[in-house]
Order: sequence, then structure tokens, then C-alpha cells
Amino acid sequence: MTLAAAAQSATWTFIDGDWYEGNVAILGPRSHAMWLGTSVFDGARWFEGVAPDLELHAARVNASAIALGLAPNMTPEQIVGLTWDGLKKFDGKTAVYIRPMYWAEHGGYMGVPADPASTRFCLCLYESPMI
Repeated sequence: MTLAAAAQSATWTFIDGDWYEGNVAILGPRSHAMWLGTSVFDGARWFEGVAPDLELHAARVNASAIALGLAPNMTPEQIVGLTWDGLKKFDGKTAVYIRPMYWAEHGGYMGVPADPASTRFCLCLYESPMI
């Protein structure tokens, strides 16, 4: 299911092993992240053929996930590789925002803490001009 795709800039999301175009629905109302906020992200930019400090952003999102009690399931190197693959889907004329994210799908003991085994990952890339 796609949400408000027409109102969004060009967007590509990697989740569950595949790339999807548009603002893809990835969370449900029962997802732990929606209920108790167990989600992390980091933001990087691609412009003029470069993505400064992309490796550091990828490492930081993993460190943030661990700090929140999640279990990162991608290495920083995998995140960087996916990012460069995904950037090929854009025409290169507009800067792209790079947003790797992790969240807990399920709760642990009594539902309140995150269940690290339920950690999910997505990488969202979308055109966002540098202003």
C-alpha cells in the first residue's frame, strides 16, 4: 500500500530485501515502534556526486539502535552499499536525503521494552533540494 505518493518527491525505499518506489506503508498500528517509539534513524545527504561522511552516518544509526535496545541487522558497509545502489534510481539532478532506520516490531517482557529479535531495517532515499 502506498500513502500519498503523488504529493511526495521522488522516493525509493529498501525494505525486506527489495526496493519500492513511493511512500511505502511499513508500520502498522500494533508495531512496537508506533506504540512506544522504539525507532532510530540517521540522516545523510547526496549532492553533486558525493555523500559526505556516509560511512559515519551508517555506523551511527547502528550505534543508536544498540543504545535503544534494538539489534541492528545490517552492517554499516551494507548500508553504504545499498545507498549507492539506490542512488542509481535517481536522475542525479536533485540532492537526495538518505535515511537509514531501525525499529522494533514487537515488545519484549510484558510488551514494554523492545524485542531486539524483532528489529526491522529500511533505507529511505528521497529527493530533497539543498536550500
